[in-house]
Amino acid sequence: MIVFKNANVFDGENEEIIKNAAVVVNDGIISDIIPQCGIDFKDAQVVDLKGKYLLPGFIDCHVHFMLDEVPDKNRQMNDQSAGGVLFENADSYVAFRAVENARKTLEAGFTTVVDGGGVDYVDVALRDAIKLGYVTGPDYYISGKQITAWPSHFRGLGKETFGPWGMRNMVREQLYWGVDQIKIENSAPIRSVGRSLAKSAFTLEEMTAAVDEAHSAGLKVSVHARGEMPVETAVKAGADIICHGTGMTEKSIEMILERGLYVLPTLASPNPEPDENILNAKSKRVIELLKQTGEIQWESIRKAYKAKVKMALSTDSGGVGINHGENAREMLRMKKIGMTNIECIKAATSEAAKAMGFSDRGRIKKGYRADIVVLNGNPMVDLESVLNVNSVMKNGIFCK
Repeated sequence: MIVFKNANVFDGENEEIIKNAAVVVNDGIISDIIPQCGIDFKDAQVVDLKGKYLLPGFIDCHVHFMLDEVPDKNRQMNDQSAGGVLFENADSYVAFRAVENARKTLEAGFTTVVDGGGVDYVDVALRDAIKLGYVTGPDYYISGKQITAWPSHFRGLGKETFGPWGMRNMVREQLYWGVDQIKIENSAPIRSVGRSLAKSAFTLEEMTAAVDEAHSAGLKVSVHARGEMPVETAVKAGADIICHGTGMTEKSIEMILERGLYVLPTLASPNPEPDENILNAKSKRVIELLKQTGEIQWESIRKAYKAKVKMALSTDSGGVGINHGENAREMLRMKKIGMTNIECIKAATSEAAKAMGFSDRGRIKKGYRADIVVLNGNPMVDLESVLNVNSVMKNGIFCK
């Protein structure tokens, strides 16, 4: 038994902090939360938090552990020759980088993540390696390969198909690999200069076939959609999650509200004010596209938030989003579009769990998994406290 005492607890749902509480963990499960606790726990491992803040482990609903679009050049492993020729063992380098990305993300307080697309099914191996304890990482849910209508914007990330039966076949291929959700790319990549983001990559008939096939296997469908038509096609087809939601109109927002869908904002992907590392890595034309799309992205999310569309934290880390391990910065961006501190934190805990259909995490609650993050400061007062992680527990085991 492990007991956290003298903790200020945010349970992931209620706005009021549970003060001077004890949180009891048994066999990886939260067995009790005792407010104003003065009990002297014997025969237990007691962790005195001395007034620090205890929250549910954070959840990121959209990462890419296999990717490092804007890498740290001093630490980048060389998977290609000086002349740019890709080595045959490139996926081995991808795997080693992904292990490091998983560790950094967990230590940042994210005990659960959902990957929006891996590289050549390396994500399948990483998920199993984490489960078996070979490597350290958050609970890891995967999409396998994205279903695309054209060559993907990253090597090995997607697989092309067309027609309703092609879509069904591609979903079945992902099922063979044991994925946890189906990811469909319904818009052109932002970096594709000259391509229209307004076009839906797939027809309603194609999208409906894929959704039906996924739902028949009990899997959610997340759709990358940047533009009014891609969003509307995904909603009409019965998709469960809208990723990005760039260019949402009043009509598409109303459609999302009617179905009660979650939107994954990915406000760093793209950011209208790109980070310096992106400015150094990208061409002028691509940077302008990122800025323009970022402005549309932020305005779309602002409109959706004001309309009370449900949102869950999602970073797109590994893409043009943020660096792995800096996932919590997305909460600060969500605040910039008008969300309160409590709404930002709930988006990373209880709301993220609801979006992904997790019923055993996202709360500090009896019977829930002991996924816990301890912060040095009060995020209700200073949201930047989410960047100052003291310790992390996943499934009852300390990870930091």
